[in-house]
Amino acid sequence: MGITPLTAENSAAFLARFGHFEDGVITGIRLHLPRGPIAGREAAFDIQAVDTDRGDGWRLVRLTLGGVHEYLFPCSDGFSYFVLSDGLNLDVTGGRCVLDLDPGPDAWSPEQVGRPGEYAKQYAVGERIGYEVLDGPFI
Repeated sequence: MGITPLTAENSAAFLARFGHFEDGVITGIRLHLPRGPIAGREAAFDIQAVDTDRGDGWRLVRLTLGGVHEYLFPCSDGFSYFVLSDGLNLDVTGGRCVLDLDPGPDAWSPEQVGRPGEYAKQYAVGERIGYEVLDGPFI
């Protein structure tokens, strides 16, 4: 099937299809940061989530962010951001793509990402994003 680009026109339907990934589980994060232009940098996220288009069954969704120029993925023994309790949020307007994997339960805006605060502690910012829906493997 290949990667489907996410745009301002289709991102809301995508997020609705997966319930904004609420209680989804990140099972993989891969960074590819070659020397050279930022356009070649990628971050890929494997997230298990409920797919309302497929009878509410769990699917593996791979989000691939290209042209990555900012990211933060904290991890420690005391706390993990692998379970997306508040889901995720996405903004693909204004010539950039913001993927917030810790948006919090309150009103959200892409401008809060990367700023000090209680939420938006796990995110990536780049030039473009796309997704694939896979049947597994599940972890």
